[in-house]
Amino acid sequence: MRRKLVLSLVVCLVLLALLGVGASAAAATCNDCHAVPPDGPPAPHGVLVAAVTDCTTCHRGMSPHPASLRIPGLSLRGKSSVAGLVLTGELYNPNAVNFIDGPNGSYMLKVGLTDVPVYLQQRLWAATEFTDLAQVTTETGMFSEGAYSYTVPSPVPFAAYRAIAQGTVVTASPGPDSFWRPAARELLPKPKLTLKLTGLTDRTIRLGRKLKVSGTVAPTDLAGQDVFVKWQEKAGRRWVDIRDHFETIGATGTYSWTFTVRKHGLFRIRAMIEATPETAPVTTTWRQFTVK
Repeated sequence: MRRKLVLSLVVCLVLLALLGVGASAAAATCNDCHAVPPDGPPAPHGVLVAAVTDCTTCHRGMSPHPASLRIPGLSLRGKSSVAGLVLTGELYNPNAVNFIDGPNGSYMLKVGLTDVPVYLQQRLWAATEFTDLAQVTTETGMFSEGAYSYTVPSPVPFAAYRAIAQGTVVTASPGPDSFWRPAARELLPKPKLTLKLTGLTDRTIRLGRKLKVSGTVAPTDLAGQDVFVKWQEKAGRRWVDIRDHFETIGATGTYSWTFTVRKHGLFRIRAMIEATPETAPVTTTWRQFTVK
């Protein structure tokens, strides 16, 4: 009986030692959770946290953590105001809620991650990269829901914003309130739109050959919208519409359309993007060609 007790005690000590080693390793590195996408590697933080080497410096409440809790919830919203663009959001544990009793019954609150740094970045209109804007800290308190806010006092019109916290990146929710814009409609920026015709030789193409219409659009935020391609024929002294065609802008900011020419004559093509709440309309110049 005594030998069994000693053996059990030894086994328990070995298990505790192994658990202790595992806990130490988890506290020292985030690679166990963030080794491969989509959960990692941790999102790039830029200059603001370049000197941070210990994950727990920023990831309080989430690191070290079990696999089911390794991705926090993060939100970001924007709204124009007299003071500028007000950015607000929450950093919270998506796997837990608090139930609060009120006069009209109980209701749920997010379990916020309090006193945690959130890094805000902006991307200027037509730019390709985000740059550091500010660092804020989520509110403290049991029922704060991890809220944070920041006012951009002199916002650049139509800049995009994003927040980074605990390895999670989120851009401002889409919509008219996600960016600051001036009241004057004429100040809306124009996208950059190009048009190219492939298949021509000295502005000429033979009947039955294929003609490719393509181009690029900047910024790539316009992906998913339509490019309107107009095709006209010269009839006497007038230009007559032959066909209107729509092509969707791809994720990389490109569009293309290929068709077979089936009629002799002088033709011209141009592309345009209609106005949106964020952008002014833009139209390319006409490209003429002859079908022989």
